[in-house]
Amino acid sequence: MIADSLTVALLALFAGLLAGFLAGLLAARCMGARLPAQDSASPSVATEDRLRAILDTAPIGVLINTRDGDNLYHSPSAATCFKVSGEQLQRDGMWPLYHDPRDRRSAIDRLYADGLFHGQEVLLRRGDGETCMGSLSSTVIDFEGQRCHISWFYDLTEQKRADAVRRDLADRLEMALDATGAAVWDTDIPRGTCWWSDSFPRMLGYAEPPEMPADFWEVRLHPDDRRRVLTTIDAHLRGETAAYAYDYRLRRADGGWMWIAAQGRAIRDDAGQAVRYVGIMTDITERRRQEEEVRAGKERLLRILEASPIAVNITRRDGLLVFCNTQSEIILGRSRDDLLPMPAERLYADPADRQALIDRFEREGPFRDAEVRFRKPDGTIIWVLSSWGEIEMDGEPALLTWLYDINDRKAAEAAMVAARDEAERALADLRAAQESLIQAEAMASLGQLVAGVAHEINTPIGIGLTAASHIAEQARDLRVRFDSGALKKTNLAEYLDAVTEAARLLVSNMNRAAALVQSFKQVAVDQTSGERRSFDLRTYVDEVLFSLRPRLKRTHVTVEVDCPDGLEMDSFPGALSQVLTNLVINALIHAYGENQQGAIRIAIQPDGDDHVIIDFSDDGSGISEDHLPKVFDPFFTTKRGEGGSGLGLHIVHSTVTGVLCGTVAVRSVTGQGTGFTLRLPRRIARDAASAAVLPLEPGPAVPV
Repeated sequence: MIADSLTVALLALFAGLLAGFLAGLLAARCMGARLPAQDSASPSVATEDRLRAILDTAPIGVLINTRDGDNLYHSPSAATCFKVSGEQLQRDGMWPLYHDPRDRRSAIDRLYADGLFHGQEVLLRRGDGETCMGSLSSTVIDFEGQRCHISWFYDLTEQKRADAVRRDLADRLEMALDATGAAVWDTDIPRGTCWWSDSFPRMLGYAEPPEMPADFWEVRLHPDDRRRVLTTIDAHLRGETAAYAYDYRLRRADGGWMWIAAQGRAIRDDAGQAVRYVGIMTDITERRRQEEEVRAGKERLLRILEASPIAVNITRRDGLLVFCNTQSEIILGRSRDDLLPMPAERLYADPADRQALIDRFEREGPFRDAEVRFRKPDGTIIWVLSSWGEIEMDGEPALLTWLYDINDRKAAEAAMVAARDEAERALADLRAAQESLIQAEAMASLGQLVAGVAHEINTPIGIGLTAASHIAEQARDLRVRFDSGALKKTNLAEYLDAVTEAARLLVSNMNRAAALVQSFKQVAVDQTSGERRSFDLRTYVDEVLFSLRPRLKRTHVTVEVDCPDGLEMDSFPGALSQVLTNLVINALIHAYGENQQGAIRIAIQPDGDDHVIIDFSDDGSGISEDHLPKVFDPFFTTKRGEGGSGLGLHIVHSTVTGVLCGTVAVRSVTGQGTGFTLRLPRRIARDAASAAVLPLEPGPAVPV
């Protein structure tokens, strides 16, 4: 900027000298006009040529114009500056060059009133339409008998642009310094002066810049920092350091203290002596406060971790511990002095475990509760739950690990495994016993069947035996009469009548006994063999009930069967017989009291083409809501000492859902009876899986 101002001054001086020289030439030309005509031509022409030659070499624009704007002369620099041709300038004059023609009118009025002006800034428009700013100096002169003026124009466009850039940079610098809480200084050592940026007093809290004498900064240094800071600066000015940087406290305008971070360097002359030193200072009060908070927070964190009942370790990525609490010493069986310099992998029972945990952490990030084994100095293995996270320690990333002792839990787990194995063995024994009981229950049922059939078959066999004995007796009597010759026709007729009746009784009772044996044989074989075969459902249900008739005869309960004819099944009839027998026996024991009348209804109907529904219901006492969910549990009975084993309905459930591949559901309302609904496949697939049990929901009794 100083160089630009000097250039303008030199150009103005040149313009002034040129104006004086031009005025002299013009005066000489006027005097030459009064000489005789024969002598004036040659000097006048020579003078004008010399004048043009001088003006044409001017580095700035030179113009001679009339008050009305006609151009009498312009230098080549003027035409170049205005980007117009000489002919255009001669033709159009100065008016088109002004950005606002009113500016020229006011300038011309002032010029011709005062006679001259110097350094007036004007806004012009070049021939290409570009706006330019210039400095204009003008002087009024007489030329060829008329008043006109000569003007010198210096183009300031680039200078103005450069000034705008410099102002913008200065503004940006100040804004940057304010935004970052910084200030800059420049100290002239020989003169003992110091320049500060405008942001410095604002940094100190001044609303308006105060007086800043040479010791303004030094007297504001904190007493505890003063000697250290000044010593650092002196050492640098003596050349002991290439640059300097230091932190210190400086008193604010309100009397409080702020932290400053300063950096700078000295500028030296050819002899190496410091002549200036410059630098930048930054307000780091907030950073210092944050650092103090971080330091206090770190100390607080370490105190908390130290008091933790869980072992806590902070480890660098290279495996060295930087912190461990007292609980870590207890768990690992080593002192802190032994732990801190020891590589972490040496603490593991298997060093590969740590590498596996590192790989997991890099793959998944923080994780919890990994079971790991460590080894104490005496060789003891300890189990811990290890949880890993990441933490910043002293500005570097580190691993935060938590170790929770689970030795007791591992011992308990081992005991639990042993107890589980023992329980599984006991369960296997129980299941074996249960199977034996179920088998015994089935055999007992078969025994009851045998006893019932034996009782039923005893009557026809007894009648048959009596008939046969009677025939034998009549035959002996007839033989006696025949041998003695006393046989009469009437005796023979009586004998024939007696034999005929006895034979009839004998045949009918033997047929009855044969039917009982056949029924018993089929049911018994089905129950004991477990073979699969095709059978008619209605016929088979009747055979099962026929085998139960001895038991039913001792009660006042009737059984009604509603089943369509021709309903074929390909299944396990023995299993179905066991289910129906258990349901009937269960109803007789639990649903009815002694000598109580009642009715059992067995309703059978097809369910589509592939299944059949068997609905077994009674009108007895029903099952309470509390007991209903337990009726299929093994050994559950409400008449433990009255003949109930607790296996009857359990066998029903396991047989229906297992062997028969069906489902069973129970419903009951206390005092209104109980119903069981069986849904069975009519043809069991060879690889059919056991079906699930239907939900046990109480419901209304089936009407009978």
